[in-house]
Amino acid sequence: MAILYKYKVLIVDDEAMTRDLLSSILSSKGHTCVTASDGDEALDKAGMEVFDAVVTDIVMPNMDGITLTKELLKRNPSIPIMVITGFTDEHYYEESIDAGATDFINKPFSIAEFLARFHRMMRDHETVCEIKKREQEIEKIGAAMIAGIQHDSMARIEALKKEIGELKKGIEIA
Repeated sequence: MAILYKYKVLIVDDEAMTRDLLSSILSSKGHTCVTASDGDEALDKAGMEVFDAVVTDIVMPNMDGITLTKELLKRNPSIPIMVITGFTDEHYYEESIDAGATDFINKPFSIAEFLARFHRMMRDHETVCEIKKREQEIEKIGAAMIAGIQHDSMARIEALKKEIGELKKGIEIA
């Protein structure tokens, strides 16, 4: 699968082995990865750098992945966030999605599954960004059209007023 974009990804997990694995997987595909061992460290890094995406574990010391997701989305409402967990409890999925996570994956997962879901998340994000960009362009065009119509209407009204005034003068003379 050819990747069109290279992303800067924040990887957050309290297990060094998982952080290193995810960083290696994404780096091998040309993405830049920065890691953090918990939510507090991740927020600090997110305050200093701009990231295109976040991959975070749920259960971590200091700040869990659900709280981190909410905090990151307050700062950047459109950032795609993938939540991962080794716990199979269904409420983690619901909590993650309710918090604003874009995707959710259970550990253990295969490299192929992780990459497929990561790239789908990023393609979806790019599509949403493109749609928003086009909507803004359409709004600008619409505003320009309305302004043009208003200008033309005002010019026509002024011309009609002048014509009516001339007609009135013609009636008064006759």
